[in-house]
Amino acid sequence: MDDESAGQTADFAAMYDAIYASRDDVGFWRSVAAGSGGPILELGCGTGRVLLPLARAGFEVTGLDLSSVMLARCRAKLEVESPEVRGRVALVQADMTSFDLGRRFAAITCPFGGFQQLRTVEQQLACLDRCRSHLLPGGTLVLDLPNPDPAPAAYAGDQAADGEATAELVDWSGGRRIRWWVTIAAYDRAHQWNDCELTFEVIEPGGATQRFTETISLRYIFRYELEHLLIRAGFRMVALHGDYDRSPFGDASPAMIAAAQSTQDSGGEHAGR
Repeated sequence: MDDESAGQTADFAAMYDAIYASRDDVGFWRSVAAGSGGPILELGCGTGRVLLPLARAGFEVTGLDLSSVMLARCRAKLEVESPEVRGRVALVQADMTSFDLGRRFAAITCPFGGFQQLRTVEQQLACLDRCRSHLLPGGTLVLDLPNPDPAPAAYAGDQAADGEATAELVDWSGGRRIRWWVTIAAYDRAHQWNDCELTFEVIEPGGATQRFTETISLRYIFRYELEHLLIRAGFRMVALHGDYDRSPFGDASPAMIAAAQSTQDSGGEHAGR
């Protein structure tokens, strides 16, 4: 996979921080870290939205991401943290299908649908293989995915013009605001690919506007498909939550959060911490 930061800017990473700052999942990931004791590997760490709170809470965290722009934003945020927090964090630019860090972790996490960016079964299995090889015996892999709706209307891209139906407005820096929305441009049912256009409209204090658009292609994964992938990759699912409050997974669950452990904990590469 190529570096997906092509076309991204530092402003894009900062806008990403602004619109997703209010997500309510950090407490869940803190509890995952506490249950494992660390060290933690976070796949798709981005700008450090989840990683930094874990490091502040005392956990050793390695963040892996393919985007140089997102990692640059994370490093800039790290610079204003205490030496203790900075000392708990390592950042790696790498592909989640082919990384080799030379060590193992008590937990590997992939928050906020990062696993969806792997669009083929081969990529998914390659990532899971890398995860299994990097887990300590008894370690846990936690994948955070949406609970997909198979109804055609859910993927029809039938939002109002310019995405008005899904638009949100958030405050940004210097008196600027961001109006943002997601438009589903296309859905390939045969491959379960959903082409999403994420649009940011920056509104200056004087009213002038500027738009930025990022296109992301995501693979939708269903519950038993995920379980079969995990089994093929040498894992067993040990828990399946429907939200960050650890409620059971069900029909109306907004999320599909799977915890899995390796069925091959007898040893192997990277056996040490």
